[in-house]
Amino acid sequence: MLRTFKQAFIPVLALILLPFSAMSHGPVERKAETASASVRLFTADASNGEVVVVDMPSGEVVTRLSTPPYIMSLGFSHDFEHLFAMRGRNTDRDMATVISTGYFADSDVRKPPYVARALQADTPGGVRGGHVSSVGDQDAIFMEGSAEIVVFKNDDFTGLDAINVRRYDLAGPDHYHYLEGGDHLYVGHLALGMLQILNRNTGEEVTRLEQCPVLHGMIKDEESARLFFACQQNIMVVGTQGDEMNKDIARIPYPNEQRVGAFHKGVQGIYWGFTEGTIPQLYRLDASHQPYAFTVLPVESSIRQGVSPDGTYLLSLSRAGVLDIRSGDTGELMHAVTVAEPFVKEYHEHVDKAILPDIAVAEDHAYVSLPHQGKIIQVNLETAKVAKTIDIGGEPTRLLALDMAPDT
Repeated sequence: MLRTFKQAFIPVLALILLPFSAMSHGPVERKAETASASVRLFTADASNGEVVVVDMPSGEVVTRLSTPPYIMSLGFSHDFEHLFAMRGRNTDRDMATVISTGYFADSDVRKPPYVARALQADTPGGVRGGHVSSVGDQDAIFMEGSAEIVVFKNDDFTGLDAINVRRYDLAGPDHYHYLEGGDHLYVGHLALGMLQILNRNTGEEVTRLEQCPVLHGMIKDEESARLFFACQQNIMVVGTQGDEMNKDIARIPYPNEQRVGAFHKGVQGIYWGFTEGTIPQLYRLDASHQPYAFTVLPVESSIRQGVSPDGTYLLSLSRAGVLDIRSGDTGELMHAVTVAEPFVKEYHEHVDKAILPDIAVAEDHAYVSLPHQGKIIQVNLETAKVAKTIDIGGEPTRLLALDMAPDT
């Protein structure tokens, strides 16, 4: 009797389980992943190391991408198809996380972003103006610990194939500030206090320009093809063409004790110099007039500065939480709008992670990240009104805006 029951039960059980088994591995309809954002924001969350992605105009948080905590810098690739998130330098393992932005330069299709690959690096750097460095039209990371430039010869970060790279040796481990001009690579060394010039094709050193201690900050003037490197006591101007090629052709003194640590590009040869921390002034340099000289633009206790992509607007965020909208030419104040509560804490940023607020501009809007409030504020530059408040929580710091239009 027992045997008869078993013989009858097993086929019945098989019939019951068969549909469930078939359904668990059955075909499903594939749907295209698309996105319709006009602008996509990427911000680093200092509370946990995530990259938070927000699509505009909806203000929706699309995703939160996990990266090894904590992020020090964010930079787009030259074609905007990838975003590099560089980890801070307070651990014994440095990382660069490569994120697919969902933008494709040769297509109108837009996709959700995702983490494409994680690269173990040696004190990675080289992010300036929201982009990683490039050699020719190939993206590159500066390995400040191993003293080399790593150039990505292909950008297939999403596949299983190995990434082909080329390496350029540098003079020594340091913090670098880099520009490219003609057939040469110009690498400023902060601690070594000099500019190392390399042949772009061979990587061999051509010459060095010295007497530039604490070199931090640089800008290229497209009209003259001259390079401006910020030293401790002055600006070193370097030629890249003709008889002045690779020569220290001028020095620009600072108007007072504030040095330049970085530049923003205004309009028609106007450059704005500033430095780290809260500052009372910016320096204005008109590269179309010689002899070169700075003029001083007083600002109200500025904790962060920025410009629009075309240089039309110069933006300054004060510790009082007020965003000044100024002319990118003269620095004249056009509008002032309160965007935040006052920044009451001291914000001294080191190399372990980003903690400062940030400013990004796309289309006709400025975006301000507020780590002390867990928000991103959208400001209409024409009306000087707060257009949207995006509450993302955490501590949003580094902020980049990607125009998702096909002609970006």
